Amino acid sequence: MTLLCMEELERFKSDLQEHNFLDIQYLDTWEYEDEYSHNEIELSRGQFIKEANEILKQNNYPFVMKEVCENAMICDKDTGEVIRV
Repeated sequence: MTLLCMEELERFKSDLQEHNFLDIQYLDTWEYEDEYSHNEIELSRGQFIKEANEILKQNNYPFVMKEVCENAMICDKDTGEVIRV
């Protein structure tokens, strides 16, 4: 797992505890492109989505993490649509 993925996963876990995870863009390419290559961001995003979905599944959340326009966002599990607040 990349360092970028691990850091963003910790942010996501904290957001879950604070109930502040809807309408948040995780691993947004624009946010990280000055420090990381696009390949590393994409690799990290894929890892992050996999790990985040495992956390959501284990805790029976009705959501799924998906890639949306070069970032990862919480989506409705049934419709796949981004959940906005």
